[in-house]
Amino acid sequence: MNKMSSVKKNQKPMASPKKLTPKMIEVTETKFKKTYDKKSLELLWGALLQIYGSVELAEKAVLANPQVLNPSYSFCNTMIVSKNVLVDMMGTEEALEVMLKNPAVLQCGPALDTLGPDEIKGFANLRSTFNNIPENVRGFALLALLAFVLFPIFASNNELLQDSAALNIAKIGNGVLFAVLIEGSRIIIFSTILKGKLSGDERVLKAQENELKRMGRLKKS
Repeated sequence: MNKMSSVKKNQKPMASPKKLTPKMIEVTETKFKKTYDKKSLELLWGALLQIYGSVELAEKAVLANPQVLNPSYSFCNTMIVSKNVLVDMMGTEEALEVMLKNPAVLQCGPALDTLGPDEIKGFANLRSTFNNIPENVRGFALLALLAFVLFPIFASNNELLQDSAALNIAKIGNGVLFAVLIEGSRIIIFSTILKGKLSGDERVLKAQENELKRMGRLKKS
């Protein structure tokens, strides 16, 4: 089973399957490389409807990031638990705003507890910025982005730039950029979580405690 899932195979789904809308059928037919069975897709769609509260908002999330409706990357219970963590952390309204700006946050599961609300909102805002570039400047933005991405390649072959600070900054920037654009901030979030675990961050212990509370398994002191 994919390690991103926090749900065991024998756990009952927290949502009921719902029939896909025409827009969502189009997404599954044009955005996915594989063909998935109807039941798996409808279960994820049912979870998204439960999470976002309306067809309009759920469709908006899928159109922003189709992978939240992809059974290879998303899991019903993991998404619902992610939403619950966000609501506990920042309230319903702010959680919804984050989930609309960065739907991929729903793929992270209970490990989101190891991050603070400011970090999660920051990732969401960064992702949203790229999605909101006006169409009339996208051509220029694309050229600038291309130059930024290609700079490390050319600089690495230039003796004057090989050890420059500009090259190092560009390499780091490219890593962050691709994490945000391709994975919807998921890579950055998991990297931050892993860093917290390795450094003994107290938030990791708090996250584990919160997860036990949600599962009703925390022993009373």
